[in-house]
Amino acid sequence: MSGRPIGDEALVRKAARSVAAQVTVLVAVAMVVLVALVTLVVVRAQAGAADDLLRSAIATADDVGDPPAGTWLVMAGRHGSSSSPGLPAELVAELAKLRGGATGEVRLTTLERGDGEYRVATELVGAGQVQAVLDLTTTREARTRMLQTMAVASALGLVFAGLLGLFIGRRAVAPLAQALTLQRAFVADAGHELRTPLTLLSTRAQMLDRTLRRHGSSDEVLRDAHGVVEDSKRLGDVIDDLLVAADPRGTEEHEPVDLAAIAEEVADSAQAHAEQAGVRVRRTADEEGLWILGSVSAVRRATMALVDNAIDHTPRGGEVRIIVRRQRREVILAVSDAGPGIAPEAAQRVLRRFDSSGRRGGRAHYGLGLALTHDVANRLGGQLRLVPGGPGATFELVLPGLDGRRPSVR
Repeated sequence: MSGRPIGDEALVRKAARSVAAQVTVLVAVAMVVLVALVTLVVVRAQAGAADDLLRSAIATADDVGDPPAGTWLVMAGRHGSSSSPGLPAELVAELAKLRGGATGEVRLTTLERGDGEYRVATELVGAGQVQAVLDLTTTREARTRMLQTMAVASALGLVFAGLLGLFIGRRAVAPLAQALTLQRAFVADAGHELRTPLTLLSTRAQMLDRTLRRHGSSDEVLRDAHGVVEDSKRLGDVIDDLLVAADPRGTEEHEPVDLAAIAEEVADSAQAHAEQAGVRVRRTADEEGLWILGSVSAVRRATMALVDNAIDHTPRGGEVRIIVRRQRREVILAVSDAGPGIAPEAAQRVLRRFDSSGRRGGRAHYGLGLALTHDVANRLGGQLRLVPGGPGATFELVLPGLDGRRPSVR
């Protein structure tokens, strides 16, 4: 068996089937167009050949007893009319009507009687009229056989195209599957290697926090020590999320998340970074308990990325505003900075990975924060958008809201 995870195998099969379906559809469209063109060309060629045969029959007619194969001749004059043997009786009356409008030029008409179809050429010759009649039944049957043959060939072609598309699809997505496997392996290995030192860090932070409390340290020191403990727990949640994402057998579980509470936690956690940068952070919410359905750690990471980005783009003495509000059935987290803003043409570019201006606030930046936030928004059925206008830049994380203060999830 392949070393690729079961979930990745399912993704590869799905992608291969998608490629096969697309190839089959393209081949089907091409075949329909080809059949239509061939049919059109054949029908026009048959019609042209029939008309040429009728004109030749009239031009060479001297009596009704020797018509070209497959045709009948009718000659009418002052003393009556005569016709070739075998002329269908149901055509006699219609042919008489057509002779009434005969001129010096050949007039071509198609008649349908019963199960038969006939092509008629009528011309005024001297003091009489000459008509040539061609039975189109044989031509129609030949055309039907041709269409049936092309239909069978098309069906076989579609089956072959589907099998070929499946083969090509599997070969095409194989490198992508290998890349996905390597990516999962890297994330899993990195998450596993980070978990042990992070557990030690969290344990030492808790021990330090308890020690400081026993020795009656100042409130500011205790607050910072407690912040280290909380941040280490949140970092542990991030590692757990990475391990879950790397497991192809797992599925992302959603739960009710209070976006207002998340914004408050992130604002408190970002105070140290903001104070170091000389920036104020102000949070407001229209109401408490603005619930969405998602992952607590994912929403917290997205919110932290927006706040961290806003702090880095705000000059010293400026202010970062965090506003959480409800708008109809959506809950919106808006983060605004006091920086130079973002040009409208760059609104989509800044959401790409590794789109960064380099170093800001003394730290290297890789352009991942907004891209990760954008991915979280998409996974939760929302969007990340840049609000146009105004000083600075305002990003809004828009997510589907839940009714009630604390919805229950079955």
